[in-house]
Amino acid sequence: MKILIVSGAGLSAPSGIPTFIDGLWQEYSVEEVATHEGWRKNPKKVIEFFDQRRQELARYQPNEAHHFLAKLPDTLHLTQNVDDLCEKAGGKPIHLHGRLRWVRCEECGKRWDIGYTPQPRQCPWCEGVVRPDVVLFGEMAPNYRYLYTTKADLFIAIGTSGRVIDIADLARQFPRSILVNPKREKRVTMFGEFEEHIDEYFTHFIQKSAEKAVEDIQKLLKEM
Repeated sequence: MKILIVSGAGLSAPSGIPTFIDGLWQEYSVEEVATHEGWRKNPKKVIEFFDQRRQELARYQPNEAHHFLAKLPDTLHLTQNVDDLCEKAGGKPIHLHGRLRWVRCEECGKRWDIGYTPQPRQCPWCEGVVRPDVVLFGEMAPNYRYLYTTKADLFIAIGTSGRVIDIADLARQFPRSILVNPKREKRVTMFGEFEEHIDEYFTHFIQKSAEKAVEDIQKLLKEM
């Protein structure tokens, strides 16, 4: 059975990583540190923001849900998270919004892993401008192509509210689907709020946090 997984901030929240909606955006301005326009206006501030996030990342460890997803066979895992907890658990996800530990050169396009250290300001290969290798608001996300070109027997959405990626619309493309979310949420997209709840589009709804839903997911997979 081929499985497509789309994960969001709720996957890493049990490990202690604050979500942007509930945590970081209360301290920082989205426009200043997480948009393409903010990067063009004040790249130093954007770099400082991501340098701090990168250094903090070193202390976080994967939870039970990360380990479970990493061991699932015949699975394509697309994550909206920029952390490395899936990799720490042994997984190999495709990052839709980039990777916090990586940087890239705006001139030659070179990408490399700098671990948990502050980023260099100049590319060692061409001396071009270096930036965090994350997708800022207002920028293209090339890996989104996997959302609409992947064929699977089962779709699992875990730890994502569907506000950035319309998981309700995605769920309709697959014969079976599982939604994992501790809250029952209305469907909200760029077009506004719908009357329907997201779980109405899924075959199964597990109303638990990611790490507490592992046994329920295992049970459903055995039944399938």
